[in-house]
Amino acid sequence: MCGISGVYSEGNLPSSSTLERMNECVKHRGPNEEGYFREEPVGLAHRRLSIIGIESGRQPIFNEDESIAVIFNGEIYNYTELRESLVRDGHRFSTDTDTEVLVHLYEEEGDAFVDRLEGMFAFALWDRDDERLLLARDPRGIKPLFVGDDGDHVAFGSELRSLLASPIDQGPLDKNAISQYFALGYIPAPNTVFENVRSLLPGQLYTIEDSDSKSREFTGKTIQPRDVSFDTATTELRERMTAAVEKRLMSDVPLGAFLSGGIDSTIIVGLMSELSSDPVQTFSVRFGEELFDESSFARTVAEYHDTDHHEFTVSPETIRESIPHVVSKLGQPFGDPSLLPTYIVSNRASDEVTVTLSGDGADELFAGYNRYVGEYYSSYYRKIPRTLRTSLIKPALESLPATRSNEFGEMIRKGQRFVATNADETAERHYQLVRRSDDSIDDVYTGYIPEKDGLSAFRDAHEDARNALPKERQDSLSRILAVDMRFGLPNQMLQKVDTASMLNSLEVRVPFLDQSVVNYALGLPTEYKITRRSRKRVLKAAFDDLLPNSILNREKQGFDMPIGEWFKNELADEFEESITGLETELLDSQRILEIHREHVTGSRDYERFLWNAFVFAQWERQMRAEGFLEIEDRQMN
Repeated sequence: MCGISGVYSEGNLPSSSTLERMNECVKHRGPNEEGYFREEPVGLAHRRLSIIGIESGRQPIFNEDESIAVIFNGEIYNYTELRESLVRDGHRFSTDTDTEVLVHLYEEEGDAFVDRLEGMFAFALWDRDDERLLLARDPRGIKPLFVGDDGDHVAFGSELRSLLASPIDQGPLDKNAISQYFALGYIPAPNTVFENVRSLLPGQLYTIEDSDSKSREFTGKTIQPRDVSFDTATTELRERMTAAVEKRLMSDVPLGAFLSGGIDSTIIVGLMSELSSDPVQTFSVRFGEELFDESSFARTVAEYHDTDHHEFTVSPETIRESIPHVVSKLGQPFGDPSLLPTYIVSNRASDEVTVTLSGDGADELFAGYNRYVGEYYSSYYRKIPRTLRTSLIKPALESLPATRSNEFGEMIRKGQRFVATNADETAERHYQLVRRSDDSIDDVYTGYIPEKDGLSAFRDAHEDARNALPKERQDSLSRILAVDMRFGLPNQMLQKVDTASMLNSLEVRVPFLDQSVVNYALGLPTEYKITRRSRKRVLKAAFDDLLPNSILNREKQGFDMPIGEWFKNELADEFEESITGLETELLDSQRILEIHREHVTGSRDYERFLWNAFVFAQWERQMRAEGFLEIEDRQMN
């Protein structure tokens, strides 16, 4: 795993100092080595975290005559078979890395070479003879890649912050992107917080030639309906997942696994234990608040699979200490609270290993989240006359105190979210299930309403999913799962894991996102995933021997922290101080403080919004201190 950055400037040779500044911004992604390449009009910079081919993998890497150069972030899991084929075709390799496959495969197949790659990756490839720069991001969106273009220069990098160290003008704040942030808790690609910077979409190839740019999608194999028996599905899923984990054990450095004690991470640890001769090193966190703490389940799994288990405590104090460091590295605001405990467990894990495996992606593939249960029962709820829903049921639930400090308050909170999802349109119901804003506090926003841009993004994502799924899988739940896989997962979950892990020079691999597993799972009937009595039905059946009974039968518990409760108590002062210091005219800081007081009293649960506002305030203060936001940024188009 590495960090990449660079500049394309027609008629100019990018300066060494520029590339060094950009590279320094991603040093944490690759502490082992740095490398540079400059040749008018392009400059490439690379930071390396040595995983495979430790002695020979310094980048950039070239083809035989050095007419093609590449810098690469990620892993290519089918590189061995690709390399063997290329050697048979006469190509000569000078390293034993997966990166070198890229230059030779490009020589052989041109732009179509990206369709042959299986893995997680972002890369920049320079073709001297044709004077072309190619940028690409893997189809699952596991690895990020940002591109900035101000008309005079193009800059790119693994992190948005490296672009801020480049010659480009990042432009003013993007009001629509900020609107999406407050609606969703993240800014979905291709948008970023700055108007002149964009994120490549998952599975996007972006080429620059003669200062002109174009792009195309390469999204992997087409999803086919899998009309097989349930028993066949469990057998084939087991085979595909075993192969996926085995490929991700490829490493020349120590590796381990994140273990929450849920079904997904338990399956990963179980398969690793079957495939490894040594005990698997596992890592988990614990909270003092029982409602959020999964550590006892993680210990049960660790004992069941005889792992070398490590457990770390997350407290308000550790969060307080982590916030300045994490936020200072964010190129744009990111509102998933679990970023911080993920950062903490990554930090501790990096003391023992360089690579970890995680169970991310299984919830989206096999209907694990509570929102899928909500959608499952939505059709029944919507049969109740609308007047009863809106004038009786919803007001009655909203009158009850919602809190995450106890199970009853948590049930009320979930009930309030469920009754708010009464739209007839699938995309709108889906958005209502995941949105982080609340229409009762629209007066906090000055001149815009987040709902508009958040809902618009979901409608676009649902249309894309409709086009990608076969007609046999067009039911509402299948489409919601596909949207979460193609839209929510890369923009939120995978962005969180990449940020938290790479800040600690730790590579995270995600077997559930293997192309073979994803396409197979999305092709299965919905009833193989969720019924009235069960979620993740086919997944549990395929791996019941690896799951202790207490894990197999437990309720879903997301990896989260009690930030809403901490904002009432231990972190209340930090919240108020941050909001008081807000300089933006986009938000009414006094109204935010009023909402915080309502939250403290327990009359309503505003945890999601308050965390978004807190992170935005922290981010804005950092950006202004570094000179990236000026007063005129308040006046946006």
